[in-house]
Amino acid sequence: MLPRLLTLCFALISFASSATINTLTIIPELSNGFVRNYNPFRADTLATTRDFIFEPLLVFEEGVAHFRLAESYTLSPDLKGIVLTLRDDIKWSDGTPFSADDVVYSLTLLKNEPKLDYNSLGEWIERIEKRNENEVYVSLSRPNAQIAHRLQDAIIVPKHQWEDISDKRFYLNAQPVGTGPFTDIKAFSSNNIVQCRNPYYWQQDKLKVDCIRYPQVKSNDELISRLSNGEFDWASAFIPDIERNYASYSRDYHYHHKPSTIVSLMFNFKHPNDEMRKVIQDVRFRRAVSMSLARDLFTNVAVFGQGEKAAFASGMESKFEDWVPNSAAEQHLYYIRFHPKAASRLLDELGLEDIDGDRFRELPSGEPLTLRIIAPSGWSDFISAANVAAEMFAAVGLRVKTEVLPFPEYEARMAEADYDLSITNYFSGLTPFKYFNSAFNSAYQTPTSPRFAQHFYKDDEIDGLLADFLLQTEPRKQREVIRKLHLLVAEQQVTVPLYYKLETVEFTTTRYKGWRKHIDGTPNVPPIWHTERPRLIQLLELEPVEP
Repeated sequence: MLPRLLTLCFALISFASSATINTLTIIPELSNGFVRNYNPFRADTLATTRDFIFEPLLVFEEGVAHFRLAESYTLSPDLKGIVLTLRDDIKWSDGTPFSADDVVYSLTLLKNEPKLDYNSLGEWIERIEKRNENEVYVSLSRPNAQIAHRLQDAIIVPKHQWEDISDKRFYLNAQPVGTGPFTDIKAFSSNNIVQCRNPYYWQQDKLKVDCIRYPQVKSNDELISRLSNGEFDWASAFIPDIERNYASYSRDYHYHHKPSTIVSLMFNFKHPNDEMRKVIQDVRFRRAVSMSLARDLFTNVAVFGQGEKAAFASGMESKFEDWVPNSAAEQHLYYIRFHPKAASRLLDELGLEDIDGDRFRELPSGEPLTLRIIAPSGWSDFISAANVAAEMFAAVGLRVKTEVLPFPEYEARMAEADYDLSITNYFSGLTPFKYFNSAFNSAYQTPTSPRFAQHFYKDDEIDGLLADFLLQTEPRKQREVIRKLHLLVAEQQVTVPLYYKLETVEFTTTRYKGWRKHIDGTPNVPPIWHTERPRLIQLLELEPVEP
């Protein structure tokens, strides 16, 4: 009897001990299987690497700076430098003190090794100077009034670990050393990750979450099913008819929509077929494509009412409507509205006619005109939108099909200019600059650049205006630059804006409280995606619900 009693006692003690450890389950990204890759300089790093292992210098959110490793910054009067003042008493997760040497080393890496610099921050850095143990001066290659916003994307790694790594691009960093809250990898498999407390985290008293769990989810449909079953505490998923298919399941299930940037069709201006490339480079073709689309169908069918049709021909976010006067905003609206007869006339002008009588147009040479829209697998709303677009194109005689690809191949095809059309989205910024810069800056059309400007359209005037915006500190002058950018992009119909996708954030109050709210009481929880720095700020405000 005694051995059985002792076994029961040990089981109860074990249960009581484990019950004190709380775990937040999150879905920051869909995945086909995890590789133990915590290298923050790789684009394929795990979605729990940034913020949770490598904490940023600062985080900007709605015009407010949340200081993290840095406690303040000061811009030089000529905008060609910035002083970063770092916090005292921060340690790396191996107990080594964090210092200015780490920041100097990390920023120097970005400057000297462009292949590690997928955010193109290094091109702004001329030199880095350590002024004392807690102060770093960054001299810029050219003036930039917005450099602090860029520095929130800087990866700061421990010099004492990384300086001995020979080929940093291929290093997986399986045992990471970081300053973030969750550096202890408690469990790792191809379908489940558990990261627990950094014993040296500098805000140990504020951190109420003990561990984060990141299970594998392959598709949006799977995510919806498991989210509705209450498995996840925090996610950002598109759920059709979200009230019925999620919120109605439990009073602890909550969601809200955050405005996002545009979902657009991109043309390949470097198309490998000479004749097709000439067609794409003619603005009449791009306008015809745009006017073939009834955008209400995207919001009603592809995203089940969880979106708004494009309001600006440039694709600028609707929330920035006060940045552009009405006269400029309305100037090209005709071309992003449904005018199939006008679209057909433009296609006729281009010599794209139905030669063989099959109701689909051929190229002027008589060769078939067949286009494919590439979309990433698992992104159900993108795939639906591409399919809806293909059906509408058929009405004006364009034969278009959807090609669904694994996300890495989808990105690679765009980087290599090996596609006809692509559907993509953009990220929201504090100003319209982030959208215009990421979408139309020709500097971001290299093989290692993100997908957003891989249409390969280049315009020196657009590049010049983007550079000019960074010199402006006065709101009036910033708005004038944005007005000009809007008009240039809209005039050339560089992309085809479809709809504004509302970023949906789901969270449950079953296990955690402290979810952020606006003053009026409505939710203000940021997306948990790996691109969202404010997710760290929200996590630090969570605490477990008492049983």
